[in-house]
Amino acid sequence: MKKENLELEDLLSCTLDSDKMNYDEVLNMITMKKNIQLAKKKHTYPIHYTEASGWFTKVDDTSHPTGKRKIRRCSEESLWEALAEWYLDNNQDATLEDIFPKWLAWKQTPTNGDNIKRLKASWNAYYLDEPLSKIILEKPLCRITPLVLREWAESLLKKHYPVDKKKFSRMFTIINQCFEYASDEDIHIVEDNTWQRARRKINKQLIVSNPLPSDEEQVFTDEERRLLKAMVEEDMVHYRKQPTCAGLQILFLFETGLRIGECCGLKWTDIRNNRLYIRRQANNDGVKEWTKSTAGYRDIPLTTEAQRILHLVEAYNQEQELTAEWIFQSSNPNYDYRISYNAADRKLRKLCKRMDTVIKSPHKCRKTCISTLLDCPDINNRTVQRFAGHQDLSTTFGYYSFERKSKEEQAVAIDKALTI
Repeated sequence: MKKENLELEDLLSCTLDSDKMNYDEVLNMITMKKNIQLAKKKHTYPIHYTEASGWFTKVDDTSHPTGKRKIRRCSEESLWEALAEWYLDNNQDATLEDIFPKWLAWKQTPTNGDNIKRLKASWNAYYLDEPLSKIILEKPLCRITPLVLREWAESLLKKHYPVDKKKFSRMFTIINQCFEYASDEDIHIVEDNTWQRARRKINKQLIVSNPLPSDEEQVFTDEERRLLKAMVEEDMVHYRKQPTCAGLQILFLFETGLRIGECCGLKWTDIRNNRLYIRRQANNDGVKEWTKSTAGYRDIPLTTEAQRILHLVEAYNQEQELTAEWIFQSSNPNYDYRISYNAADRKLRKLCKRMDTVIKSPHKCRKTCISTLLDCPDINNRTVQRFAGHQDLSTTFGYYSFERKSKEEQAVAIDKALTI
């Protein structure tokens, strides 16, 4: 850890222990000290002192007739505080390190906390803690050329090779959107998005293309679903001393096509007239009273099998004396008596191993459900889109349409189709 960070932590600890300042005052003091440290790195002009004039220096200012501005204060400490404010407010020398927290604060909304966490993780991994990124962190944005960006990006791609499109996005979304933010006409730190000019010339051979996943990896066959159902119901009896409703949750996903977070957040009050109303999502961190997108707010019919599974869940809850408002419950107060977000994943992995098939996640249950509906000629594609909670039909077809027949069944169907 850097020396200045240790000093700031010591300051926080000592000041709070003194009980003379509240927490906000301490944070303001620490923020000012950090800003002064940044100002000392940026300020290149000498600082002078005379008895008549006090402490003074100059800074670059294109709005001033001479191109310079004099800053004067009565003490060295107050001069550095003024310089810290100047460099914060003056965008001429703004760096990526200056822009990132402002862009992140602008981007943050009450519903995108998970995305913000991912962006912070990418910032730490590919920028703050990455030696190759030092050049673009310290150089003012307005002085970073497309060539500098391209050479930096290619060096990063070589170091972290292989990089597919998804990883490429994690690495460079920040630089792209920070330049987009900085080129906004109201902010106008740079003239345009320099990254976009650099990206066009990046060596495409440094970005690998992943092979398309096989259908066997993406969905369950009908036979596998039947085996899973039998094993889940067998386990409900066999493991009564170690009870969990994770198996029933897996079967419910096959009938509803829910995202696992939506399923974990279900309440009994979400069921009305044999329809299920999806209004929230949950994980181990808590419940969010919104869905992944506006299309996620939906109501779907409960199949006969889904209703049977719910009766089994209700009986399980009564047997275990679980009385919370959630449909899929546990006795763990850490998750507000909801079933763990990871419980179905752990259970499904064990079941896949017992079936000796490809290990799949609960999301593959969702894909299986939607693929099954797409295969049905009696169901309109738009109905499937709404059932899935997708904004665009292209998402439904592009990412949720897979072959569910075994290879033997496919061979028979092809033979039949091509028979004259």
